[in-house]
Amino acid sequence: MKKFYSVFAAVIFAATINAQGAETFETQKVLTATYSNGTFAGETAGVTVNYFDSRNEGLGTTDDYSISGKGIILRGADQPSSVEFVIPNGVGFFSFNYRKAFIAGAYDRVVAVFVDGVQKSSVAPFGPAGADSTLGTLSTIVNKSGPVTVKISFPAGTSAGEKQITIDNVSWTAAPILAVGDINTTKVNLVKNTVVGETVMFTAKANVQILNMTGQVVKTASVNESTSLNVASLPHGMYIITAIVNGKAVSQKIMKN
Repeated sequence: MKKFYSVFAAVIFAATINAQGAETFETQKVLTATYSNGTFAGETAGVTVNYFDSRNEGLGTTDDYSISGKGIILRGADQPSSVEFVIPNGVGFFSFNYRKAFIAGAYDRVVAVFVDGVQKSSVAPFGPAGADSTLGTLSTIVNKSGPVTVKISFPAGTSAGEKQITIDNVSWTAAPILAVGDINTTKVNLVKNTVVGETVMFTAKANVQILNMTGQVVKTASVNESTSLNVASLPHGMYIITAIVNGKAVSQKIMKN
């Protein structure tokens, strides 16, 4: 079984337990050490995985940039490289692990999630000079029922050139996710104060992510019931806090004054 080496492991594990699907790339046999295009049947029934200008992660070789077992490397924005998941029955949350592959470049790696061709989220540039095995997690609120295509690629406007990224441990929950208006009726709660000055007060233990209104993750933390999280450094505006609480995916808006 694959291991998740991330500060977000609890979130990913909880999401996987209640997930509609996942892809660890362990069963696929088509990716090689050569960048190419192709397709394979996903580990979740009915899901098709398409990849473009991508290769394996070099597991067990001198250029091993794996995360945990098999994965996939995207090369750069020129093609652009991507891996997409054609999912027949909807997505709530969509999450995956990523890391820098190869050693060239400094803080020039970026990655984004597109839903039916529209960019929904991205991460800030990452990966210092040289080798870097730091693991990141990007979780995106998709919240679409019915057939949906979710693609992991480079954000629009990414400069040309090789900016290799390893992707692994993809998972998604069923749609629809719990909306703000559903919290009281399902007795699931997360945030006590939705109008925020310097701190957010929490009513449940969870690993949380705070996203801005463009879908970028701007802060992550592990919180406990009746504890607070300092968000003084965040600019004024609207944010969405996401987490898994009591086995349910929760998203709640806050206003930072």
